[in-house]
Amino acid sequence: MSDLLAYLPAVAALWLGCYELRLLRNGSDSPYAVRHLCRFGFCMAAAMTLLAAPTMYLEWLWAPRLTHLLGRETEMAALAFLPLAVIEIGLPRSRLLTGRLHIGVTLAALVLCAVLFLSSGVRTRHGSLLVEGSGAVLLASSDTVFTGYSLWCLAMFLVPVHRFARGLGPGALRTGLRLITASVAVGLVWALWGVSAIVTVALDGRQSAGLDPVGRMLGLCCLVLGVLGGTAGGWVSVTTAAGRWLRAYRTYRALEPLWSALQAVSPGTALDLGWPPVRLFSLHRSEFALYRRVIEIRDGYLELRAFVPPDARALSDAALARFPVPPAGRAAMAEAAVIAAALESARTGPGAPADRDVALAYPVDCSVEEEAAWLVQVAEAFTVAGLVEHMRHRVGRRVD
Repeated sequence: MSDLLAYLPAVAALWLGCYELRLLRNGSDSPYAVRHLCRFGFCMAAAMTLLAAPTMYLEWLWAPRLTHLLGRETEMAALAFLPLAVIEIGLPRSRLLTGRLHIGVTLAALVLCAVLFLSSGVRTRHGSLLVEGSGAVLLASSDTVFTGYSLWCLAMFLVPVHRFARGLGPGALRTGLRLITASVAVGLVWALWGVSAIVTVALDGRQSAGLDPVGRMLGLCCLVLGVLGGTAGGWVSVTTAAGRWLRAYRTYRALEPLWSALQAVSPGTALDLGWPPVRLFSLHRSEFALYRRVIEIRDGYLELRAFVPPDARALSDAALARFPVPPAGRAAMAEAAVIAAALESARTGPGAPADRDVALAYPVDCSVEEEAAWLVQVAEAFTVAGLVEHMRHRVGRRVD
């Protein structure tokens, strides 16, 4: 099981490569940039596969040290595509970052890293690279080139992306770029962790041939964040829709007590569309069902006004005295008390003329969401233990 977990960074990188490839085939505003990101994903997946610790123990590998070198070179090639993507997108960047300069630096780093590694006389034993004498200096130098080049690529990618993301408004693009920024920040820590390999080689002449546990964890975090950021355009809309559906469903259910009480005296306001329970609704239907419920409550309010007791204000004041609530909830509690009194008056039959000056108010000039939020407060106050019974007692005593 632990051997399979070692390949998770490769899976994450492969996922990103496949996603960018799909974008490329479906058409993109920046096809060259997407192509570079696609190449980054596939090259990084290959590198993470080659550098995974279990790979170094495979029996068919006739030269594990060359596998390590190939993995390092492939990882450097993958990182090379990040600044190229920034260049193709056209983000504001340092004057130092040009296509020709970057390609030149990349080729120099690839050649120098390979020459230093092969000149060190490194040998492998039990998943470790071993060197002796001056070979330690050469291997440490190869690691230094690798670490330095990794930091160069990540920094040249991070700064323009971070600056661009800061100027964006809320949305999937900003969310994705922020996740990508976090991914690159973790990548910088991952690259800096390579200094530990340099120190180990310099002191002991030994280095892990594959990714060590810390490097593997940092690499996994970096690539998972990168995948989430790179695919944000796909999953942000899904999570946003799920959040809207959940809010509509919870609000719909929270209005159930108030709606049911009003339907008991004004059943004609219900709109029967023949739909299944709300839990089966799509997003559009769940939001429409909530809108329908708000309309039905509003119509119930209109019919209930004829039954508002003439002493409704005194009844609501008595309810506030008996059921104290914070100042923010007093208006909702007062309205819930008037509703309870009017419902009891409608059930027993009005005695004195109704007080039509007492408005069963909902916010004026507001959105459906704001009106629903207000009605939820009223519904919560309406369900306070003892409120309905108290208002029944007060109205019944007045009728008697």
